[in-house]
Amino acid sequence: MSKYNAKKVEYNGITFDSTVECEFYKFLEKQINVGKFDRIEIQPRYELIPKKGKQRKAEYVADFALWKNNELVEVIDVKGMATPLALYKAKHFRDKYPDVQLTWICEAPKYTGKDWIEYDELKKVRRERKKAKE
Repeated sequence: MSKYNAKKVEYNGITFDSTVECEFYKFLEKQINVGKFDRIEIQPRYELIPKKGKQRKAEYVADFALWKNNELVEVIDVKGMATPLALYKAKHFRDKYPDVQLTWICEAPKYTGKDWIEYDELKKVRRERKKAKE
């Protein structure tokens, strides 16, 4: 079990870090069938800082990369919450790979009426919901 209480899940011979990540993969499989992309890469690694001497390299390891016609379409990370390290690495990723769309996605709460929602959109919805309750 991880430090965030996520349990590893196996589906079609692939081990995912969490149930939510596995469910999003199933969602992506359906998107392949409608032609939005033609290949899903799992756990792609992107170098942020190269190895220098004894210093280890720094990498961004995403959950999925989506490809169409051998072109990278989008890099996706399924998030439950954004840690300071994740925010830091995403910032470096966007700086180093400006032509690659990095999307953080999360399971949408029932009150949004959606299955999946971008992380930034979820933060906005939560703020608005909190204001409405005050």
